[in-house]
Amino acid sequence: MGKLAKRVPAIHKKEPINLYIAGGIAIYFHTASRVSKDVDAIIDGDIDIPRKLSVLWLNENGEFEELEFDKNYSDTLGIVHEDYDKRAIHKFTIDSRLKVHVLSSLDLVISKLARFVEQDQQNIRSIIINDLADKEELEILARDAIKVRSSGRVETLELHLDLVLEMFD
Repeated sequence: MGKLAKRVPAIHKKEPINLYIAGGIAIYFHTASRVSKDVDAIIDGDIDIPRKLSVLWLNENGEFEELEFDKNYSDTLGIVHEDYDKRAIHKFTIDSRLKVHVLSSLDLVISKLARFVEQDQQNIRSIIINDLADKEELEILARDAIKVRSSGRVETLELHLDLVLEMFD
């Protein structure tokens, strides 16, 4: 993240750029149930991201692993509620230029409604099992996001939401 912060223009020291971590890293933050090999993030400003941005780290077995920034991730591929930034959890700020947040558990569930493959469903179940989402609040926010941010796939998204709501029972 430090390399990324250095690419944020100095003008953003007055008004930093926000980076919202989504995907597997955010799921791990909330539930400790999934490890990811990449960082999915929503960025609310313009940053010149290097072609390959990654970090090597030692796992619990003493083996090197690589965590890579996913330049292909986009919140436009799925849906997010328009107020996700208000519920995000601020984690830290780098060099007064880049504020790093993690999406709330509710917004993570909403972000997984579009693709809704088995991994997404497992992530959602993990959030529900850990009691990290309120069913009624999720339904209200998700239906609002579907209405506002969906691109012609309303029926599919509503079906996925109905399946998620059944997971609470």
